[in-house]
Amino acid sequence: MTTPRSRLVIAALSTALLAAGCATAPPAKPPSTGSPRVVSASPEEPRPARPFPEASFADLLVAEFALRRGHYEQALAHYAEQAAATRDVGVTVRATRLAQFLGDDATTLETARLWAELDPASLEASQLTAALLTRRQRPLEALPYMIAVQQGGGSGNFAALAAAALEQPEAVRQGIESALDQQLEQFPEEAELVAAKALMLQHQGRLDEALQRVRKVLQREPGNIHSAIIEARLLQQLDRGDEARQRLEQLVEEYPDSRRLRLQYARLLMATDLEAAREQFEHLVQQSPHDPDLRLSLALLSQETGHSDEAQRHLQMLLQLGQRTSEAHFYLGQLAEQSQQVRKALAHYRAVGPGQEFFAAIGRSTGLLLRHGGLDSARSYLSETRANHPEQAVRLYQFESELLQQRHLADQALELLNEALEHHPNQAGLLYARSLLSEQRGDVEAVERDLRSILDREPDHSAALNALGYTLANLTDRHREARQLIRRALELEPDEPAILDSMGWVEYRLGNLERARDYLEQAHERLKDEEVAAHLGEVLWQLGEQDRAREVWREALRRDPNGPTLLETIQRLTGEAP
Repeated sequence: MTTPRSRLVIAALSTALLAAGCATAPPAKPPSTGSPRVVSASPEEPRPARPFPEASFADLLVAEFALRRGHYEQALAHYAEQAAATRDVGVTVRATRLAQFLGDDATTLETARLWAELDPASLEASQLTAALLTRRQRPLEALPYMIAVQQGGGSGNFAALAAAALEQPEAVRQGIESALDQQLEQFPEEAELVAAKALMLQHQGRLDEALQRVRKVLQREPGNIHSAIIEARLLQQLDRGDEARQRLEQLVEEYPDSRRLRLQYARLLMATDLEAAREQFEHLVQQSPHDPDLRLSLALLSQETGHSDEAQRHLQMLLQLGQRTSEAHFYLGQLAEQSQQVRKALAHYRAVGPGQEFFAAIGRSTGLLLRHGGLDSARSYLSETRANHPEQAVRLYQFESELLQQRHLADQALELLNEALEHHPNQAGLLYARSLLSEQRGDVEAVERDLRSILDREPDHSAALNALGYTLANLTDRHREARQLIRRALELEPDEPAILDSMGWVEYRLGNLERARDYLEQAHERLKDEEVAAHLGEVLWQLGEQDRAREVWREALRRDPNGPTLLETIQRLTGEAP
């Protein structure tokens, strides 16, 4: 049972916590909440004592002492729990602001929503909830909070809400647009609402109408940066790039401290003037020297425009800051490679961790080792990399297998894949790669064994269905079975050109020339590949359209004069050397 004294103490503590909670982040030494005592409420704003349970009182004391000692995560756990248990506004605000400081978006959203529920008049609570829901691509949930901000006299970020809605299904977009239209009836001059509507119109392709709307905002508010950026993007889409550039150049001069504006200007310049773009990124890095994305962009532009020393300096700075380190090592490797510093380049490439640049770095390292150390050196490096990155072993085996095949070492490639499958049995990618090698060797039994193994586990593996169907169509007389397999693959991926090509080829093998041509025309339209061109040309030749067949082949030869399937087909059908 809660004693009178505990009620008085927790009332005092709650009041102190609320007063201390207005900072955006806990200071190095959190403010004192004072010793527990009775706080006299003013006559105008009486503060009745809250009859909290004993457990809540104790938990809040634990939270406050944890905060004083800098144990912020522990404090947040207690505050968030007691915000839900007590539904006290002061405790909830405290929990929300502490969660914000710690960057705990999930807890911030949970407590901010509770804050908005407990204190509907708080614009801050509604604005924070709306922003977090928008950031999480939940615009319909954010909408009522943003409307509450608008109707309470604040400024809701409706443009961000509209941008989030554009990534959602049509029903969500329509719901957001309908709500925007209703708000515009009440607040027709509100810049954020007009900008949001312009974004929706832009998405619908109604560019002139969107531009007209956003320019009305700029007439009233020439310094509205968000609207100016939307205007520039619209001008670019309308093929009025020079106008967009001039407009942004003028605005950057007027508002030199606007990071968003200068960044948009720099991005626009990247399409036409890399040197000018580099100068803008230099300004941006001076404004935000610890922003890794800006510094990396400046490094790449410096590299591209021939300022190699500047590029190296910025990349080394990223390493010192411990930010974007894989990218920094990768591009430092490129710079070293350009300077013929092979060992230095290899050292940087080896430092690239798993991520976007990982396999690009492996490719460049392998190329350097092939040129300077030979195949054995390259293969030793790939083996070492597999040992150091076992989570990437399958892809590394596939990479090495492709390397061996490119060098016409199919037997070694097959041996490698056999080894890989001993370590990773039944791995679909490895089985598929081995089946392709077996198909090249004409070993139908091995092809079927590996592909059936994949299909036993993944019946809808479209690549395996297609590969098995094509092999049966091309190397056996099991054409009807082949067509069933390819048809299933086509149901799964109806626009995939490789499958369309296989369907055309099996129809050809079945003697259905017109159907074969239809499928192969579709495949050829989507994929300008020498094998597809060879197949289409062969079907056209058999249909008596020799001139058209020769035209298809000539076009393919210009792209790939050494395509083996193409050369064999032309030689076999015409008796002429291409």
